[in-house]
Amino acid sequence: MRMSFAFIGLGGTDEVGASSYLYLLREGNLLIDAGLRPGHVGEAALPKLELLTDYPPSAMVLTHAHLDHVAGLPVVIRRFPKLNIYCTEATARIAALVLADTLKVSTEQGYPMFSPTEMKRTLERLRPIPYFQRITDHGFAFTLYPSGHLLGAASVLIESGGKTVFHTGDVSNVETPVVTAAWLPAQVTPVDAVVSESTYGDTLLPSRKEQVRTFVQAIGETLKGGGRVLIPSFALGRAQEITQILTTSMASGLLPKAPLYLDGLTRQMTEAYEEMLPLLPPALQNRRKASGQPVFLNEAVKLVRDRREREQVIASDRPGIVVASSGMLHAGASPLYARAWLPQSDNALFVVGYQDAESPGRRLLELQQGGEVMLPNGRGGLEAVSAYSRVERFYLSAHADRGGMLGMIARYSPGKVLLTHGEVAPRNNMAGYLNSKYDVSLPATGEIVELQDSGRRRRAFINAGKKKLEAVKERHAKAKVEVTYDPEHHVLVVDLPETIDGSLFGEGEYTLEVLRGKLTRIKLRERDQEALAGIQEVSEEDTLAVD
Repeated sequence: MRMSFAFIGLGGTDEVGASSYLYLLREGNLLIDAGLRPGHVGEAALPKLELLTDYPPSAMVLTHAHLDHVAGLPVVIRRFPKLNIYCTEATARIAALVLADTLKVSTEQGYPMFSPTEMKRTLERLRPIPYFQRITDHGFAFTLYPSGHLLGAASVLIESGGKTVFHTGDVSNVETPVVTAAWLPAQVTPVDAVVSESTYGDTLLPSRKEQVRTFVQAIGETLKGGGRVLIPSFALGRAQEITQILTTSMASGLLPKAPLYLDGLTRQMTEAYEEMLPLLPPALQNRRKASGQPVFLNEAVKLVRDRREREQVIASDRPGIVVASSGMLHAGASPLYARAWLPQSDNALFVVGYQDAESPGRRLLELQQGGEVMLPNGRGGLEAVSAYSRVERFYLSAHADRGGMLGMIARYSPGKVLLTHGEVAPRNNMAGYLNSKYDVSLPATGEIVELQDSGRRRRAFINAGKKKLEAVKERHAKAKVEVTYDPEHHVLVVDLPETIDGSLFGEGEYTLEVLRGKLTRIKLRERDQEALAGIQEVSEEDTLAVD
């Protein structure tokens, strides 16, 4: 029997990479994204696109042009040469650059993912559409909304058979110099299901303004000490934001003037951003009008155009800053600088983006100073490099944190929530905050998941109804609850007054939610096998907020 409102994750479910999602709808199937896994080659880098043989798509949406969402498109078009791919104008323009770079890199690695002809055919299938325009050409309907993550990035509202599902895509609810925050409806707008990313599902990110301040300060300290700074960066979006932060800091005197080099794909992408100025935030457009100067490629920025220039920058002992791809040190120009500069203690390497579990960047962050990290050597192999330089992480992510995602999901008040695009721990953590209110699913790759609300919820920890709970609160209004930290076992201990009836609470393992230093909720994480299976029904009386 044909599924009429279901979801299949072809990749990018319990991982950040190879994102590709298929919606099985009454009127046809909608495919969203087809990316690659960074750090992998050949078939291992692809989503399970073979599943499309049984569920051929009627149309496709590309949410944005990052490698892990776009680089597998030619493989899809190889299978479905007449498939229309809808995206924003900015995404279409950036996708051409990303696919060209993917072809170049994969060919150099000896595992070309597609041919130049297949890339050309793919670009011809792109159908740019504006945000907020409802497309109904395929029976079902969909609308793109700004998701804030990257220039041109979109969330997708899908309508089929009287039901709706909101696909968040990659989302950021924080405005940056190069992209506005994600759009949200002014009022709560209920949908049947939300399929949400969960990249930082276990994290409350620090203040971006404070992170930028300490980031600039750390760079200044390194430059004043005569050192050089390497910033491995995602070439698309992050590199342009970093460039803006550094050039404006130099112009205002917050940062010593020093050469700022762009190398690898960051150079080409920044040149493309300069050309796409009309699509960027109004503040940047106004700056160009007022100054008459390029916004990104001003006199402080120097482009590294070939190997000879790169070798000159690496060999120079002058203080300077390099922003180079790739952001996780998987490949590209950044490992070449890292190999040369990491062994010297007066230099610094600053991480400014997400690092997947297997990336050299993640392993570098886990090292003690002086430890060794395996880095690409530029010849297809890996080489051990000692890390004596300053290594630090700054949270300048283009993804919303757990609080931002919970707020977005609440705005759409879904019956069902599916969590994707996250490692195991962030997905599970975020599910723990959702599963007393929503029917939550953590789909495995290739699993068909119904998008209807099953009505199932996991229980919270209170065993009492609302009336009994209010009576307990009144009776013990002046009772003292102490929370202490046990350093030997690394646990928080909550001491309740002896007068409180123990039957009020279920037995099991509890979690505490702390938001901005304030305890806001206590929740029973593991109760019994029935609760773990998620089959107990609960009411709103089963949750408790702690003031």
